[in-house]
Amino acid sequence: MKTMEFRVSCVRECLLTEGYVYTVRSYNLTSGWVWVDDVGRCFRKHVMEVKSKQDLARFVHKYSGFTDIDSWWRVIESLCAGKRKWLYAVYDEEATVVLNRFLGFL
Repeated sequence: MKTMEFRVSCVRECLLTEGYVYTVRSYNLTSGWVWVDDVGRCFRKHVMEVKSKQDLARFVHKYSGFTDIDSWWRVIESLCAGKRKWLYAVYDEEATVVLNRFLGFL
């Protein structure tokens, strides 16, 4: 199983407390199960390529761990340094079960 790391504390805390977080990465991977230390098995859902910070406006206040788009974008730029960027939704295993039941998959 692939792994994901969450080194930015507010993003990690959001995943730990809410069971769900949006995260931007400099790699383009398909959706699938990943392992997150201290959280366990999570589902990583590929959402979209991010071309500008405005692409993230509708995600910042819901489950990003950040309170405003500018602070989120500063961290993204510091970690992705000029690379292409992709948005993922990451759900812990419990949130994945709840979501699947809501959507009628379980």
